[in-house]
Amino acid sequence: MSLQCRNTTLGRLFVNTISSSGIVQLGDNKNSTLTSRVLAVQRAIPDFEGDEYRFASYPIFYLPRLTLQPCVAVAFHSCSSLPNIQVGSLETIGVDSSSLLRVGCGGPLLAESRIINIRHFNNRYIR
Repeated sequence: MSLQCRNTTLGRLFVNTISSSGIVQLGDNKNSTLTSRVLAVQRAIPDFEGDEYRFASYPIFYLPRLTLQPCVAVAFHSCSSLPNIQVGSLETIGVDSSSLLRVGCGGPLLAESRIINIRHFNNRYIR
């Protein structure tokens, strides 16, 4: 696969928040790898159980990442007579949880986010 990179011009960029393995990338790159693993536990009354605070306790964190099966090979070549990409204005509220905001030319992207959230709230007013 061949991809011809071009010059990128960005007039204005506003990003309010970037967090949790989020990336804002200006320019070209060969590849991007983003990963985010989260374990959140909230309880009104402590109720500790053995081994619940380790990533290895939950299959979602140790199962292999799903991948697409190989397909028929495709020959691809990109060539543009225009040497520039022009982006006037870009506004976004947030880039979060293994996501990528890219302005420019880039190669393969690998992003993974695995989250588990445990919440046990005990209502003291119910009899």
